Formats: sequence, C-alpha cells, structure tokens
Amino acid sequence: MKIMHLADLHIGKNVDGYSMIEDQIYALNEIIKLLKSEIVDTLLIAGDIYQNFVPSADAIKVFDDFITSVKKLNVKILIISGNHDSSERLSFASDILSSSEIYISRPFSGEIQKISFNDKYGKINFYLFPYVKPSQVRQFYPEEKVDDYSDAVRIVLDNIDIDKEERNIILSHQFILNATLSESEEIYAGLLEAVPDYLYDKFDYIAMGHIHKKQSFLNGKLRYPGSLLKYSASETGYDKSITLINVKEKGNLEIYEKKINFLRDMRTIKGEFEYIIKNSINDQNKDDYIHLVLEDEDDILDGMQKIRKIYPNTLTMKYINKTNGNDSFDDLEKTIKNKSPLEIFEEFYHQKTGKYLTEDKKKIMSDIIEKIWSDNENN
Repeated sequence: MKIMHLADLHIGKNVDGYSMIEDQIYALNEIIKLLKSEIVDTLLIAGDIYQNFVPSADAIKVFDDFITSVKKLNVKILIISGNHDSSERLSFASDILSSSEIYISRPFSGEIQKISFNDKYGKINFYLFPYVKPSQVRQFYPEEKVDDYSDAVRIVLDNIDIDKEERNIILSHQFILNATLSESEEIYAGLLEAVPDYLYDKFDYIAMGHIHKKQSFLNGKLRYPGSLLKYSASETGYDKSITLINVKEKGNLEIYEKKINFLRDMRTIKGEFEYIIKNSINDQNKDDYIHLVLEDEDDILDGMQKIRKIYPNTLTMKYINKTNGNDSFDDLEKTIKNKSPLEIFEEFYHQKTGKYLTEDKKKIMSDIIEKIWSDNENN
C-alpha cells in the first residue's frame, strides 16, 4: 500500500498580516499531481487541517476542493483533528463520508477508532488518535492518575488492543519529547505537553502532526512530515518535502520524500540596507515572503516602505546591531517562548516571595493553566 503522510495544513492562516490561502491552494494542487504520479492508495492527514476552530468559508472551500480532487483519484483518506481544529465540526457527517472511504476522527470518547483495509500483503490497520489533553482523558479513565500529557497518551495507547502480527499504523497529533520546535506551533504547556516516543513503539508507522519541522524518531518509523508551508521566520531554513511510505509485508517499510513546487518561498535576507538594495537586482524571486534582518546601526527612514517597493511581500524587518530599540524585548520574547506558562509563573512566584512552589501548588497551577487553555480553545 502506497501512503502519503501530510499534517499541519493550517488552511486559512495569516502570517504577519498576509493571507496564505493562495499559497495553500497552489501547494495542495501540487500535492494532487504528486498523488497521481506516485499512484498513492491512501492519504493520511495528521491534524491541524484549519488554522482556526471556526474556519472561514474560504478555508472550508479550499479543503473541500482538495478532498474532492483527491477522491477523484480513488484515494482513501484518513484524517484526525489537531489542537487548532474543532473535532466536532471536522467530524460532521463522518459516518456518511466513511462510505466514500473518507474517515475522520470523531471527538475523543475514550476509545480510538480503528479502520482496516486489505492489500496483497494482508490486513493493515489504521488507528485515528486525535489531539487530546489530560483533562479529556481523565473524563473516561477516572481511576487512572493523569497528571500530564505523557500520562494521557500512555493510558490511551495502553488501552488499544492490537494484533502485533498485523501491520498497524496510527495517526496522532502530539508533541514528542526532544522534537525541534519553530515559532509557529502553539505548545500550550511547554515540556509538560511533551510525550516520549517509546509510547508509540508497538506501531509499525506513526504518522504524527503538530510540529512544523520535518523530523523522525524511533529509527524513522515515527515521523513529522512538517507543515504544508513555512509559517514563521524560524522556518525559512526548513527543507519542505512530501513524505511517502510504501508499506509492504510486516516490518518492511520504504519511506521516501518528494519535492513539490510552491507559489512563493519564505526567506530571511540579512545585511546592511544599502547592500540588500544593491544586490536585489540579481534576485529572481522578489515575490517571495521576506523576513528582513538589518545590520545597520541606525534606523532606515521609511525602511519597510522602501523595501516593499522591491520585495512586495516583506513580512518583518528587524535590526540586530542597534544599541536601542526592541532588542531587549525580542530577547525577552524568545526567553518566554521557550518556557511553559507554569515555568514562567514559578519564576514570578519566586521573585515575589523568595520561595519556591511546592508540588501541591504546582499541581493546582497546572490544572488552572490547562483549564484556561481549554476555555480559550472552546470560545
């Protein structure tokens, strides 16, 4: 069985005020071409279909057009919800769609959906494990101790009864411990949200979503394919490609990648302003999304206005050698981004009281933070 693994489409996303819809349509059309040329049997989409819980009409149409085009190729489709998706909205009419071999994860109910197919090597099972938080798992396993995301995922996976003689593939949308993060993911609880890769070891292939950089674990069988597009300055150096898996007999996977074309790239251009202007004459891709990093020590008057006359899709402009300005704020932002809300509160508490949080207080604060995030997601 030939499989394509996608994740983190984020249809409807804006980056620094620029809509990515046009670029997403272009990339999805390129994926249709690749599905056809590679003769793919099954498409896996591991969460974050949309950018927002309530996607726009335009975003819904883009995904609808994509799925319709995929089905015209007679490709089976399996989809799970991510942390950006509303599982209830995404799974609308899922029972009817399953008759057309479009399988969408339902809201988490304590059990994981299993979809089985047959090919010339025998039976192959797919498990649809949508994004879950500890609070959701506690509802269905009240007798279990669920302190963090690792506990939550472990309990769910332990309760999946699989036949190890058959081929088993799971779609999951979680943060794997030691995965490399970028600026565009929304990790709500920092390292408290991370789960160890070995929890998934009983599966033959783990189709992950959530992290936007392409990377793999468990000797390559647990993989993040990366987001559809580059969605932040930290991703400009990422190598974008499409993950394909040829599943043969038990224990025999052929995993490879294919390139597609993109409407625009996202790049970082660094240097002094006049040098960048001078060298732009040789740049053949002026419509790319640009993050400008200036080495000038003084402000460039109307710098953004001037650079957009050359690079119309310039997203950001910052200075790295200025002694005044926003550098300290940028450093603070980076420091905070690498810490969980609980870690930030712990530091604040210690600064104000001179004492450290006890384990009981940490647990209370962790529950409060989780509830706040849950409430925000549901609004």
